[in-house]
Amino acid sequence: MPQLASGLLAFVPVADHGRLLDRAREVTARCDAWLTEYPIVRRPSVTAACALVSTAAMPHLRVTELGLLTRWWLWIFGVDDVFDDRAVPDERVDTWARRFAGQLPADDDALLAAYGSIRGDLSRYPLYPRFARRWRAGMADIVRGMLRERRWSAAGTPADQPGYDTYLRNGMTTISVRPYTVTAAILADEPAAADSFAALDPVIDAAARCFRLANDLRSAAREREEGTLNAVRLLQRDLTARGLGDAAAEQAARQRLRETCAADLAHLDAARRTAPSALATLTRFLWAHTLFVWNMYEVSDYDTASALLRRESGPSKE
Repeated sequence: MPQLASGLLAFVPVADHGRLLDRAREVTARCDAWLTEYPIVRRPSVTAACALVSTAAMPHLRVTELGLLTRWWLWIFGVDDVFDDRAVPDERVDTWARRFAGQLPADDDALLAAYGSIRGDLSRYPLYPRFARRWRAGMADIVRGMLRERRWSAAGTPADQPGYDTYLRNGMTTISVRPYTVTAAILADEPAAADSFAALDPVIDAAARCFRLANDLRSAAREREEGTLNAVRLLQRDLTARGLGDAAAEQAARQRLRETCAADLAHLDAARRTAPSALATLTRFLWAHTLFVWNMYEVSDYDTASALLRRESGPSKE
């Protein structure tokens, strides 16, 4: 367990690990209670992992705000589970997307009801009115992007599927970093950050690209078996078309993705070191979240990361 903590939380002083893990356990417990009313997540371990990354990325927030930030991530997982599930009929997914776009209350649908709960709680914060349009637009972009990915994955031939660059642009949307950052900005309650938020665009892009590619590097084998689109697979296909053998193309694709992530992580590190005071909190948030995700996918996944919140002796608080 200490080795896992030192890997995932390498950017957090060791002396702070215990306090951070205890706060993440509190956040997990609150989110578990919320999920009894809105059962939208299929893998319980995801709750603990999301609570941990939220707490590590925004350690100064109160447990109440960390809980809301984590619930937001759980909603993304819930939507992604439905859109990725080929057993769910296309008609149902299309209908759900239209209902979401209509922004109508929907107590008969757990995902839509959970979205209403999150938006309602977020709207009580002073900065929400200044960010509301940006937040709603970001959420709509995620759903449209996920719908696009589902249709691409269902396409029968490579000619109907996107190239690597097109996939990556869409994937940087569906990985959801932009509205996640907006949510964090609202909860941080720093008016100066609202005034300067547009200056974060390059930092958000770097975080989103690295998150997407790290995810795809980790899940490439599984998604190949599932027939789901993946950056490694698409870039490998492009490189094969240029004359590389299949194995060499996969190796080259993986190397390019890793180099891109390394450059993005360096950009994020430089940005958090030089950020103006108005954006210091959010720049550090993007750096810490992305570094946590990169470290996690290097050695484990959400299921393994959640083990950090299980106590090594005695019963868990959860």
